[in-house]
Amino acid sequence: MKNRIFLLLATIMMCGAMMTGLTSCSDSDDNNNNQKRVAVLLPDGVNLARWATDKANLEAVMASYGFQATFYVAPESPEGAVQQVNQLRSAINDGVKYIVLTAIDYKKINESGLLEQHPDVKVVCHDRIILDNPRIAYISSADTKEVGRTQAQFLLNHFHSTGAASMTIEILEGPLTDVNAKDYYDGAMELLRKYITDGKLIVKSGKTAYNDVKADSWSVADGKKDMKDRLTSYGAGECPDMILAAVDNQAQGAIDALKEAGITTMPVITGQDNTAVAQTNINNGWQTMTIDKNLKDMAYNTAIIVNGLISNSPVRTSQSISGIPAIYSKITVMTKDSY
Repeated sequence: MKNRIFLLLATIMMCGAMMTGLTSCSDSDDNNNNQKRVAVLLPDGVNLARWATDKANLEAVMASYGFQATFYVAPESPEGAVQQVNQLRSAINDGVKYIVLTAIDYKKINESGLLEQHPDVKVVCHDRIILDNPRIAYISSADTKEVGRTQAQFLLNHFHSTGAASMTIEILEGPLTDVNAKDYYDGAMELLRKYITDGKLIVKSGKTAYNDVKADSWSVADGKKDMKDRLTSYGAGECPDMILAAVDNQAQGAIDALKEAGITTMPVITGQDNTAVAQTNINNGWQTMTIDKNLKDMAYNTAIIVNGLISNSPVRTSQSISGIPAIYSKITVMTKDSY
């Protein structure tokens, strides 16, 4: 009888130990999966098609690392900026500790106070920088000032190659909501300002200050509107010799406005993002160049940073922006010879 009781108690204890072990494993798995949860907040790609590419690249690389990534998108508009803040709040309230963020309007993110209220949340800026926020852990981007300098140097090379004493130029830049837009402008003007001051590059519209050349958005429609505005300073059938267009959307808007004005021979037009439309425009001789920012590389750099944060391991960074460590992806000039 005693032996039977002993065996019964031993069996119960073994089962209890097994159940405890199973529960412990299950809790460990849940904690591990929770640790790998990442929220990715991006613009929806309607204004700039490249965001759809970024989303696809980030989905692939996040999956390769085994992250449980949830993607949120919102339109690049004032309403979309508010929506993105609500998406950020939702992700944080859901317990996500790692955020990849491309801000639609960085000021709205700062005004929300969400990052200050949740110091345990780690934020990685993807492509677009958020200024004046100490809660940003890392930045994965391209060197935006270098993009502007590269565009400007391309135009200067063309100017010098013609042997002309002077040429006309107009400037199309991006909105205040995107810090990168001002950086592109600053980088370009580092090289162009002296030529403009010396009268070698003539801006007939007189619009050279950033507040005069910034757009309402990155949309093709706003690029077209701004180019039509610049053309009012030119005679019928005339246009500038060169156009500094920050991105491919603005280049497309400029092309549309020039065609509508009856221009058949396009000026030298810059761009950025290496979109499919830009490639077609370049092959057709309508746009002269674009800059490829290696978006796959940028997504990979973003994932490397997130992995470092999750595993609490050091991340090798190449630069710092306002004291925030950054990894830059390579930029490449693309012309008709590139395709």
